[in-house]
Amino acid sequence: MALKRPSFLPSLEQLERQAQERSSHRSRPGSMFDHPTAKAVFIAVLVVTVLAHLIGGIVFLVLD
Repeated sequence: MALKRPSFLPSLEQLERQAQERSSHRSRPGSMFDHPTAKAVFIAVLVVTVLAHLIGGIVFLVLD
């Protein structure tokens, strides 16, 4: 007995069409990010990392 696909899920043809549309959209030339949220998270992590290194360096200089 085969399982019936629920009606609220998109059909396989719709999923394939959506995947083709997404792959046809290219980001700006030179951009490494396809998603703006990924870029924001990367920048936030980069800023926190740089600040942590600076603060840690200052603490080590003061304690030494």
